[in-house]
Amino acid sequence: MEKYKWWLLLLLLFVVPLYPKFPLVGIGGTFVSIRIEDFVIGLVLVGWLIGNWKDKFEGPKTPIGKAILVYWAVGLVSVFAGILLTKTSSLNLGLLHYLRRIEYMSMYFVGYWAISNIKQLGSLVKMIVLVGFVVAIYGLGQQFLAWPIISTTNSEFAKGLALSLGAGARINSTFAGHYDLAAFSLFPLLIILSTLITNKKNNWLYWIIGSLVYWVMLLSASRITFASLIIVSSIFLVRFKKWWGLVLLGIISVISVFLSPQLAGRYFNLISVARAEEKVIQNVNTVPDALKPTEVLEDRSLNIRLKASWPKALRALAKNPILGTGYSSVGLAVDNDYLRVLAETGILGLASFGLVFLRLFKSWISSKSPFVWAILCVTGGLLLNAVFIDIFEASKIATIFWLLAGVTQKFRELV
Repeated sequence: MEKYKWWLLLLLLFVVPLYPKFPLVGIGGTFVSIRIEDFVIGLVLVGWLIGNWKDKFEGPKTPIGKAILVYWAVGLVSVFAGILLTKTSSLNLGLLHYLRRIEYMSMYFVGYWAISNIKQLGSLVKMIVLVGFVVAIYGLGQQFLAWPIISTTNSEFAKGLALSLGAGARINSTFAGHYDLAAFSLFPLLIILSTLITNKKNNWLYWIIGSLVYWVMLLSASRITFASLIIVSSIFLVRFKKWWGLVLLGIISVISVFLSPQLAGRYFNLISVARAEEKVIQNVNTVPDALKPTEVLEDRSLNIRLKASWPKALRALAKNPILGTGYSSVGLAVDNDYLRVLAETGILGLASFGLVFLRLFKSWISSKSPFVWAILCVTGGLLLNAVFIDIFEASKIATIFWLLAGVTQKFRELV
């Protein structure tokens, strides 16, 4: 198994981000489906089990591995607490969503196991950049050539319908939604940035691919991902004292907002809402004019979060603050991963989940490797995304992240 584990890693890095979400087997009570990538992940996990039999499972014995196991244990208790105590989660859906978390996070152990030597880093970087290039090309094809879109944004689309981009719609490339596409772009962009500051060969090629990935991210019009990219890229450049890069990043960021109509419009809408609310407060004592139409200006996505999904999660947390109400108890989307973890697994769940990231940061932050810092900054970017998106429940993003987290930790130990 030793000679195949590297190829299993590359297989995952190729199939998971690039194969669209075509459903194979539907699951009753939800529009979550079993897909090709789940079978590939299952195959790789079997390989991991066989390969680790002699090594007595080295990965789970590390501090980060132990933290993941603690989170899984808390999650299992939360599932049965939700079923038996608060009666807010069903056995089928509760266990299904629990097993999905295990599937995603188990990729950390696969990534950790698949790396044998530091020489593999160069090939890994090229693979990630290549995948980013393919994702970008397909996304641009959707925008300009009407290439098909596979989406899971509702139960009808989740059946695997091949759609075309409608007016005002945003591309998702090979992902199920535009937020997932935007979040994925953090991986190739930060890795390309780490390559540009260390590699003097073929820089023009990395610039071209990076520009395409960045363009596609702008077309996704995700405000939180754009902001998080600027923040974590700045941190990366400061860490390696690339002051010229900071200036260039600032210029590119300002130009990008003006050249991306959808992104600029969404930021303008957010500012307009804030001003409108301020105006309402100032004019609260004015006499209303019955003949004048009422101004209605709102940021719909933020409004849904503030008035529906976030309060729902907090109400769930109140039922069982320690263990939460179990997986699947707050529906398909909370649009805040921290509130979701709190609602489903309680304070213990959030603490154990946070412990995993605390140990990742503790291990990586002292590294001098640009690659390790690139993944560290990607992690920071995803944590910022998690304020507005259930990013660690997005199957493709979660699988790729935990896989590369394991890879990064192994490289960290080899250096």
